[in-house]
Amino acid sequence: MLASFDFISPPELIAVSTAFLGGEIFLDPASSERANTVVQATRFFNWQQNGLNQTWAAKNVYLYPPRDIALKSEQPKSTRLFEKTNYFKKSNQRIWLEEAHKKWLKREFDEGIVFITSTEVALIATQKSNIDLPVCILKDHPRLVRDDDEMSQAKNSKVFGFVFYLPSINNYEHRIHDFRQLYSDLGRVYL
Repeated sequence: MLASFDFISPPELIAVSTAFLGGEIFLDPASSERANTVVQATRFFNWQQNGLNQTWAAKNVYLYPPRDIALKSEQPKSTRLFEKTNYFKKSNQRIWLEEAHKKWLKREFDEGIVFITSTEVALIATQKSNIDLPVCILKDHPRLVRDDDEMSQAKNSKVFGFVFYLPSINNYEHRIHDFRQLYSDLGRVYL
């Protein structure tokens, strides 16, 4: 993951996610010191710690993956037996979403929120990876904050926002209902 420049989640999305997750975010696996002043996770991994290589043991997870393309050394190994062409590069948002899904299936954390701003990842990569989760498509362009000393709001953001929910197996139907109720104020929820 590159350390040069990225964005921080919109504070209004953090507020809704914190409330939804019971008032506390326990882990943000792709964060920074500045980003955590907004997210306020109990524990976080910065880019040097590389959360992809860590265990995500936590009650809940909030994740806004970096938006760049992963370096060649960070690309996941292909799971195909034979390769006919060069393996295409995956975006960090796809890699992180797939990793969150794997760790959730292994029960490393109980439930999680993953905020994605890549339309390709949200609509196409999830189908290719068989990731079928409740999602909220934000009705407004997210107001991203720059992860720099000023933490200023990004101007003219043209990205769309997608909030995926990795539901708890405890009270599964109730938690999905809660997700729909709370996030429907931010956009359209699909279950």
